[in-house]
This record gives sequence, C-alpha cells and structure tokens, in this order.
Amino acid sequence: MTAQILEVGSVLTGHARTITDAEVALLPAMMGAVNPLFHDEEAARRGAMGRRILYGPALLGISIAGTEHLLHDWVLGLVGITDMRFRSPVGVGDTVTPTLTVTERIAKPHKPGDLIIAADRVHNQVGDLVLEFRRTVMVRRQGN
Repeated sequence: MTAQILEVGSVLTGHARTITDAEVALLPAMMGAVNPLFHDEEAARRGAMGRRILYGPALLGISIAGTEHLLHDWVLGLVGITDMRFRSPVGVGDTVTPTLTVTERIAKPHKPGDLIIAADRVHNQVGDLVLEFRRTVMVRRQGN
C-alpha cells in the first residue's frame, strides 16, 4: 500500500464483520462489564434497546481492527481516540463496516513520524450510522 492512502481526503473502507452471539456475551464479560443488557436476553428484550447489544468498547475495538489491515504498514502507534459517539445499538447478526477519512496530517519533524487525524464512521448492514469517533495515529514518513 502506498503513502498516498494517508493523504488528507483519503477514504478507506475496512472489512465488514457480522457480530456473533459469542462476541455479545464474551467481550463485555472479559472487560468486566457484566450487565443484563449484554447477558440476559429476556431482561434486555424488556429494556429500551429491545434486545441484547454489543458493549460499546467492544464495538470500538472491532471497528479499529476492521481497518488495521489498511494502516499496519504505516502506523507507528495510536496516539488518541476522541469525540466517540455511539449512534445506534449493534446486536447479534448485525454486520458493521468501518470507514475512515483522513482529515488532517501534521508534520512532526522532531518525532519518529507525522500525525494523521482520521474521522471514523461505522455503519450497519442497512446503512445506519452506529459509531463515529476521531483517531490520531503516528505514521512513518514516506521513504522511512
């Protein structure tokens, strides 16, 4: 993959992923979030979401992992994640697709690499926006 993908305005679409029952049940439990919203089908059905849903931080991790293959040759490290908004619930059987748009590139001549700021958006199988956030990563410079 060439450095041009990291230019301002570049739009990169990651791998789609269908959420499984195991992810809805196990990922929150592994993170210590034991809650009927994730683990009790009957209680969740009676709640505001109407079904068990994926834990938000798990969705964030799945979303970032979905674009990893696009960036791994260039990224030196994740600097930050900001402005995170969960827009719609995601549950078993939903398919999510992450897209990132490079919005800014900041030269850092005295650092190991430059900064890329990206606007990430994740949509479900019917096109609903389910998650958006901004990510800042340090990337190596072309030729390094």
